[in-house]
Amino acid sequence: MVSLTDNKFDPNTDIPDLSGKIYVVTGGSAGIGFGIVAHLLQHNPEKIYLLSNKEVHAEEAQEELAKKWGDANKTARNLAKELTRLDGLVCNAGLGVGPYNESEDKLDTHMQVNVFAQAHIILTLLPVLQKTKDSRIVSQSSDLHRAAPSSTKFESVEEINTDIGATFLYNRTKLAQILFSHQLLKRIKAGRFGTVTDTEGLPWINSTHPGGIKTDQQFQAEEAYGTIGKIGVRAVRPLLGDPVDKGCRPALFATASPDIVTEQIQGSIYRT
Repeated sequence: MVSLTDNKFDPNTDIPDLSGKIYVVTGGSAGIGFGIVAHLLQHNPEKIYLLSNKEVHAEEAQEELAKKWGDANKTARNLAKELTRLDGLVCNAGLGVGPYNESEDKLDTHMQVNVFAQAHIILTLLPVLQKTKDSRIVSQSSDLHRAAPSSTKFESVEEINTDIGATFLYNRTKLAQILFSHQLLKRIKAGRFGTVTDTEGLPWINSTHPGGIKTDQQFQAEEAYGTIGKIGVRAVRPLLGDPVDKGCRPALFATASPDIVTEQIQGSIYRT
């Protein structure tokens, strides 16, 4: 885990001109995703594509996000055919701490939305990312990956579909995201996705942790933990940071800072 505490990156002043650059951001219409998009837009990108159109609340979250990821996957396939370049893919959308539920595919919705759908979008857009010099793949993860159950092995559907509790369901997906990013980087370097040269083939792949930020995801905990969840959320939310001001900083650094290239930052996890 690499901290930005000593890093003076300020998204208001340190993002360079992005003229000609194209970005895809999932979950970019509210919360942290909105902050990411808002900051990028200030620096003249050619285009920003949003692969989800809103963040939903509590009891709607699991069903609605699962449906929207289906639309996002279709959009990603279309973009892969149309785009000649892609400078950054920011995978920000996802489910927070919430109760166990299964998708139409009979999979834990946390894993389907936070991991499998995200991996599918990354792999779908990977060819165009590989053709774009110094492109970025950024996965919005969490420090809570450290608190995934020690028994986690990711060996079977039966394991994935075991209800291990709302918090552990979330933590497990954050660990899976990071492991996927590490393995993707390893396989790209090994030539599994084509030849890697000095100018093509290897995007800069990093994960980020936004910190304790006020977003709609906290309301999903109310559904998972009932009255206790409501009390906890109401007590904690006033202490959390602003998503536009603070929460988007690590992802923006990984997405747009020239330091990623000059300092050769690859396979890292950045936090505030």
